[in-house]
Amino acid sequence: MKIAVLGVGNILFKDEGFGVFAVKYLQQNYKFDPEIQLIDGGTGGFKLIEYFQDYDYVILLDVISVNDKAGSIYRIEGENLASLSSYHQTAHEVEVLQMIDLAALGGKSAKVVVLGIVPEDITKTEIGLTSSLEKVFESFINLVLKEIDSLGVKYEKINSKSLQDVVIDFIGSYNDVRSF
Repeated sequence: MKIAVLGVGNILFKDEGFGVFAVKYLQQNYKFDPEIQLIDGGTGGFKLIEYFQDYDYVILLDVISVNDKAGSIYRIEGENLASLSSYHQTAHEVEVLQMIDLAALGGKSAKVVVLGIVPEDITKTEIGLTSSLEKVFESFINLVLKEIDSLGVKYEKINSKSLQDVVIDFIGSYNDVRSF
């Protein structure tokens, strides 16, 4: 089974980059069996549709705009995503729903599970997470690992880099802390 862990979002807008940061964190701290690929989907939009068609199972990491407390974590099966009326308030959330629908029209579509988190701030232009999401980041990562484990994929922890160190290695800045 081909499995993708796809982190999406715009890293320039605070919590909006959560999914990408989660994928980068997993890449830096864990080693997985070869059938799993960790993908930084960023703001790839409709270019990401290939992942929904080429893989058997996609674990999508994203922020979700539902009316709940910042930092609340959700696990949503792809087929139930469209019925969640408040999910699709940002441009990329609309694209995700459309990509899932379009992939199904192409004949082959991955089973999609969204692991999402309610953001506190997706409007401020800054690289880094709010404290609300930092507090639950490890719990979110544990949920991702649990999802991967449920698929029978083996993994091992290879590093203990912090979220801040991972993001600084990736983009050179995290909440105004910069590498020089």
